Amino acid sequence: MGTLHDGAKNAVEVCMGVKHGEHVLIVTDKSTITVGKALRRAAERVTPSVEMYVLEDHGNRPMQNLPKEIESAIPEANVTFWATESRKGELETLRRPFMKIALKYARHGHMPSVKRRLMEEGMCSDYRQIAKLTEKLYETVKDAEKIDVKNPAGTNLNVELNPEWKWVKSDGIYHEKGRWGNLPEGELFTAVAESNGRIVIDELGDWFSDRYGCLTKPESDSNTPVYIDVESSRVNLNTLDCANSRLRRELIEYLKTDENSSRAGELALPTNVELMMKPLIGNLLQDEKARVHLAFGSPYPDETGADWNSKTHVDGLMKKCSVWVDGRKIMEADRYLI
Repeated sequence: MGTLHDGAKNAVEVCMGVKHGEHVLIVTDKSTITVGKALRRAAERVTPSVEMYVLEDHGNRPMQNLPKEIESAIPEANVTFWATESRKGELETLRRPFMKIALKYARHGHMPSVKRRLMEEGMCSDYRQIAKLTEKLYETVKDAEKIDVKNPAGTNLNVELNPEWKWVKSDGIYHEKGRWGNLPEGELFTAVAESNGRIVIDELGDWFSDRYGCLTKPESDSNTPVYIDVESSRVNLNTLDCANSRLRRELIEYLKTDENSSRAGELALPTNVELMMKPLIGNLLQDEKARVHLAFGSPYPDETGADWNSKTHVDGLMKKCSVWVDGRKIMEADRYLI
C-alpha cells in the first residue's frame, strides 16, 4: 500500500506518460476533489500547463449536459483525467460525451468514483508488470472460440466469441493519442458473441457500486448477491433474483433502458495480480481489475469491433472463479495457472 502522492504520480508519469510542455485537463467534483488535487499536483511537477474543473462549479448534479466551459477546454489538452463520483444517468449525458471529444485530441485516464483508498492501493500497483501479464494472457486467449466460467456460488457461464471482434488490453499504459483506460487498471476484455448460463454477482458496476458496494461481504448478515440467468445473451428478467428488493427493482429498470441494455456485452479477465490477492472493497473501479466479470449493455464497439451498442453498461463481478479457454483451465479460484 502506497500513498495518495504515490498513486497520483503513478497515474500521471507511468500510466499516462505526461511530458513537460503537454497540457493536462482534470475534471473532478466535490466528493473526489482530494484525488483531483493530488492529480493536479503530480501533473504540475511534470508540466506547467495544468487545468482543473470542479463539476459543481458549473451546475447541479446529476448533470444533463457537459458544461460548455469544460467542453471548450478539451481540444487544448494532450492528457485528460475524469475523476468524479458516478451519478445515475451521467454515463450517457456527461461521461461519454466528454470521452468522445477527449479521444479526438488526447489520451484519457477515466476514474469514475475514484477514492483515496484506490489511489493508495490500485494506483500504486506495478503497471509495467501488469502490462506483461496482460500481454501473456492476450496471447493465451486471442484466438479462443469459447470461454467457460464457474464458481462455488453457482456461476456456470458459457461464452462464445466472434473471431472478428478484438480482445482489448487495458494494461494501464496509455501513451498515444486516442488511447484510454479506467484507472486503477488491469484487465483484458472482449465483446460477447453468445452467452448462456447463470451468474452470481458479488458487485455491480455503474452507479450501483456507489450505492450498494460489495453485495457479499463475509462479515455481513445481509448478503445480497444478484442471480442472473442468461439465455441467448439476454438477461431473463423474470428469474433475476436478489434478496434486496430495491436493488432488484432498480437493476431490472436499468436493464430495460434500451433494447440492448439486457444483452451480454463484455467479458473481462482481471490482470492486476496485486488486487486479485485482496478482498473486494466495494468500489467497482478497483474491484473490476481483480475479478472476472460479465457486463450487460455496451460492448465498447469502437474498441472491440462489435456491431451493436447500448446507452448503458453495468458490470457484474464474480468471486472465486475458475476459467476454461477452449477446454484449457487457465484460472482456479481467482488464481491464474498460466
